[in-house]
Amino acid sequence: MVEEDTSLDAEHGLLVLDALDGDTALARALGDGSDPADPEDAGPAPDDAAPTAGSYLASITVEGFRGIGEPATLTLAPGPGLTVVVGRNGSGKSSFAEAAELAVTGANRRWDGSRSMVWREGWRNLHCPDPARIAVETVGGPGGPVMVRRAWGPDDGLEAGSWTRQAHSERVAPVGSAGDAVRTYRPFLSYNELGSVVEGKPSEMHDALFTLLGLADLTAAQGRITAAKKARDQRAKAARDLRQELRTAAGELDDERAAKAMAVLTATAPDLDALGALALGDDEDVATVALLRRVTALALPAQDAVETVASQYDEAREALRDASSSQARASAGLARLLRTALDHHAAHGDEPCPVCGQGTLDATWHADAERRTREAEQGATDFDQANDRVDLARQALARLVEPVPSVLGEELPFPTAGVRTAWERWRQAPDAVDAHAAVEEAGQALRPELAAVVEKAGSELARRDEQWRPLAARLFELHGLLARVAAEKPQLTSLKKAESWLKDAASAIRDERLRPFAEQSQRIWNDLRQQSNVGLGPIRLEGSSTRRKATFDVTVDDVEGAALGVMSQGELHSLALSLFLPRATVEESPFRYVLIDDPVQAMDPAKVDGLARVLSGVARDRQVVVFSHDDRLAESVRRLQVPATVVEVVRRDRSRVELRTCSDPVVRHLEDARAMAKSDHVPDDLRGEIVASSCRSALEAAAHAAFRRSRIGKGDDRDDVEARLAAAHTTRAVLTLAVFNDPDRAGDLEGRLRSAGRGSVDVFHACKAGAHSGYPGDLGSLIAGTKTLCGWVARQ
Repeated sequence: MVEEDTSLDAEHGLLVLDALDGDTALARALGDGSDPADPEDAGPAPDDAAPTAGSYLASITVEGFRGIGEPATLTLAPGPGLTVVVGRNGSGKSSFAEAAELAVTGANRRWDGSRSMVWREGWRNLHCPDPARIAVETVGGPGGPVMVRRAWGPDDGLEAGSWTRQAHSERVAPVGSAGDAVRTYRPFLSYNELGSVVEGKPSEMHDALFTLLGLADLTAAQGRITAAKKARDQRAKAARDLRQELRTAAGELDDERAAKAMAVLTATAPDLDALGALALGDDEDVATVALLRRVTALALPAQDAVETVASQYDEAREALRDASSSQARASAGLARLLRTALDHHAAHGDEPCPVCGQGTLDATWHADAERRTREAEQGATDFDQANDRVDLARQALARLVEPVPSVLGEELPFPTAGVRTAWERWRQAPDAVDAHAAVEEAGQALRPELAAVVEKAGSELARRDEQWRPLAARLFELHGLLARVAAEKPQLTSLKKAESWLKDAASAIRDERLRPFAEQSQRIWNDLRQQSNVGLGPIRLEGSSTRRKATFDVTVDDVEGAALGVMSQGELHSLALSLFLPRATVEESPFRYVLIDDPVQAMDPAKVDGLARVLSGVARDRQVVVFSHDDRLAESVRRLQVPATVVEVVRRDRSRVELRTCSDPVVRHLEDARAMAKSDHVPDDLRGEIVASSCRSALEAAAHAAFRRSRIGKGDDRDDVEARLAAAHTTRAVLTLAVFNDPDRAGDLEGRLRSAGRGSVDVFHACKAGAHSGYPGDLGSLIAGTKTLCGWVARQ
């Protein structure tokens, strides 16, 4: 561990800790912005997608995403071991890798960075674009199985859709982020990322290694402290520049207040109270300016809007006059009288009329009284509604025709009696018999009076502001800036000390943390290099800010050279793997798996063997899943007898993807032949041709494997072995190499094949000819004979 730097006191140490905690913590410590909301007020935070400690991949399910249409699931053995997923380009194998990366991390390097929209919009499957779903199941952690899903609606973009996580026996929860574990111990290495680790700008390579080594938190903390210090330095400089600018401006202004400002600005330490008083002005001046600004803000509602409401008011009053007849008033009175009598009857029951004593209040009377009450109340309702309409229209007009503003009664530098009189007349207009006409006439008189007063207020403000006010406004700005700079001065001292300490501490931590990974990277490189004449020395991360870079000491045939300038593409990819695997497999990582996409590209055959050995070593205590369109890795795994599961991805029409476990290409081709032989949906002649072609492929695969095992086992150069196989263009040529190790003995092949058993020569010819013209004989016998012949070839 790095020894504690005792020169950093508690205050500055807490500042470093706040910077490590994040932007919010540092901002709170420095008093920048407001405190974050109480988490209880914000509700429960969504989960992150990171698994619990010790998790292995159990399955990857893809539907409607990239090259996979109908749902397809890659099932994996959750535990240490090597799985190689193979398939030709376009088979959909990388879609599983990209789906796993996107589900767990929330992003995918394929679409990150400067990729164009064409790349970013091409993520949906063309044949089955909806539904689009991906899911990753992990097991092995103390919390049980965890399922992370991404799902998109028909109109969702890649960044949209739902991202959820469900632990064993728990409810589905939304995912808020990928989690710190994913950023620190990222278990994915895509083909795009494979190149980005060692290509690009030196600073990008430095940052990529920092991320791989888990040093990003230190860099981020340094960046936060540097940014905070820079912001305060910039404000201090801005205050100095503005002070000089205003000192020059005040010296050129013929104004008593400018002379006072000049004295304040020239002082070594400006008096902030005096500067504030000058910027704001005296009480009388401030009050007058405030009144003038209130006058300039005066405005009347639109004339047509006022006249429309006044017309509605007139119409409502006319309707009320129509409803105010004696009959309507009588109906209202009668309705009240009858309602009282009905209430009395309801309370006391049948009895003689308590008013006249002549009639009887009984059920017959009650029904008749109810009818008469309803008729009377309807007549009264018309009157009430007309009265309400008048009230509403009067209120609406009153909201538009406001009282005379109080500011017009204040002491102003110009007379306001005329506009006040006009406004008062306008205010009283709604009370006229013809409100519309009165409002129109009063408004036409008021508007020019008000416009003249507003113009005078604006002119007076302009006169006052023309010289002094602009300077006063800048003085006010300077006052705020100087006050903030003074308050931040102790912070700036603390930030500088914290920055210096953190820079030194980060450098020491970086070197200490890098050392074991650099040593492990060198060991992995030595296993991967396989006949390379490039030797890798210590890896160093140097510099900071814009000067940060990563350096690799290399030798070419024991002569020092620049790493990236002398390495081939395959060597660069090997270097990237050497940097990735140590970080992804540290004991602290909760991920007990690594997933690598297409690492074989650009590697020569010898490096593929080295890769197989390296992956086998990692797979002793990690789950390693490797995707490759190149059969060489699977072939190396089989030939070197590396324990591994080989899964083949096969793409059918309309993006239908099938997966099958296959440890041997000979077995795979023979299984294809058997499946085709049993098919009833293919014409006989075509079925015979396809079966014969599969049998021929099985023979050639057996010959390739036998020749590689024999020659490489005897120490032959891998490149030479592959070149000789590439030169054998026919089935006869390939079998001749496997049987005799001599391409010139093709004429002896059939004689030697007879030792493989009865009918072996016939099988050989049937496979060759039938692959072109079809095989008319018994397909089951052909497959069985091919299997026997393949076994004989494999023993050569």
